[in-house]
Amino acid sequence: MAQQKQQSNSKENFYLVLNLILAVVTMGLVAALTGAMMAEDFNKVSLFLGLSILSQILFQLLLFVIKEKRRDKIRASIIAAIYTSAMITAFIATSNHSLIFISNALVFFAVGLNQFLLIEKEKTKKGVITNILLGIVLFLLAASTLLNIGEEYEIKISLVTAFLFLFMSLKKLLFPSLKIEKIKLLINILIKTHTIDTLICLFAFVIAFSFILPMFEENITNFWDAMWYCFTVITTIGFGDFAAESLIGRILTVILGIYGIIVVAILTSVIVNFYNEVSAKEKARDIIE
Repeated sequence: MAQQKQQSNSKENFYLVLNLILAVVTMGLVAALTGAMMAEDFNKVSLFLGLSILSQILFQLLLFVIKEKRRDKIRASIIAAIYTSAMITAFIATSNHSLIFISNALVFFAVGLNQFLLIEKEKTKKGVITNILLGIVLFLLAASTLLNIGEEYEIKISLVTAFLFLFMSLKKLLFPSLKIEKIKLLINILIKTHTIDTLICLFAFVIAFSFILPMFEENITNFWDAMWYCFTVITTIGFGDFAAESLIGRILTVILGIYGIIVVAILTSVIVNFYNEVSAKEKARDIIE
């Protein structure tokens, strides 16, 4: 029994080390991808996007090896297969630039599908709802990516994937490795409240709506104007330089506005809970001393 437990711990430690290495590699590739996009070098964008997706494939293969349950192995295989299709599509996109949209859409679809497949592991209703909502938004993002194939967004669309990979890598890198007491406490609160997933969901909403709004609004003509409009809605600033006039635009504005209020409330509760927990631990320490 003790030997089995020791083997299990060794396996988990091995998984943790490889997971952290993959997270660091992914962050480096994302940085290279962002630099290539700023330089508008499409060939390098295609290359670094493909390599970034490769790091996610390796992570899924790592899950396949480390996990013992058949369901986990099947889930890892399915996601790895979709990522592989996205990687191949990214690598051959230099000959057909439209393929870059398909590659990014496959990434969004894979991450969204993974959220749905992880529902069975959630122990709380809030976790289930968060996974469903995040999965739906990522599916919406995948669909809106395919609807906006054009030269204007050839390079910009990969920026969304870069940020998504960055969030995923930071989550893998920070949560298991930081040992500072207060940061560990904050991380536990973020995990329990699903704050990271909620923020990623908000980001996905903004990106998806920024692609959709120019299709229905005459005064919002491009992606960046739509992003600015979404920012003013979320922050409730409302400069008035852009306004939704179509029915679809107004519906999207209502959804984004309500979700933005929810996110602000969650962030407020996280901050309050964090300071309450820190204060309680410090008082307990003072009493003991």
